[in-house]
Amino acid sequence: MLTVCYSLHEAIDISGLPNEIEEFRQKVLGLLKTNLERIQIEIDKTVNSKPWDFAAEGLEVIQNGEAVRVSVSTDRIVKIKGSKENLEKFTSFLEFEESDASGTHRHYEHYEGNECITADSIPLIIEIK
Repeated sequence: MLTVCYSLHEAIDISGLPNEIEEFRQKVLGLLKTNLERIQIEIDKTVNSKPWDFAAEGLEVIQNGEAVRVSVSTDRIVKIKGSKENLEKFTSFLEFEESDASGTHRHYEHYEGNECITADSIPLIIEIK
């Protein structure tokens, strides 16, 4: 099961086995084919958050808006919100090979000139357990 941990104003870590991350990717792609506004992704809420400060209580993907914005609500729900087009681009960061070793990871974060991610988006690390 995916784990989601974070430190405020630093980064959010989404970790899982390659098949779990692929399942997450497929759920996001499935959302984009519907008129639904959001989906909730099942995560492990019992994980030890170390070395991060917090373990998330939930993970939501919301299709709404333009550029992708990653944030954490006051009830510790990680929210990934953006347009269909930009969320589809986000899913490319969820592509791993079954043979990828533990620790293989991707960074999804804003950089100057990137109009697909908001400047106030919390950086994401997507990592193989």
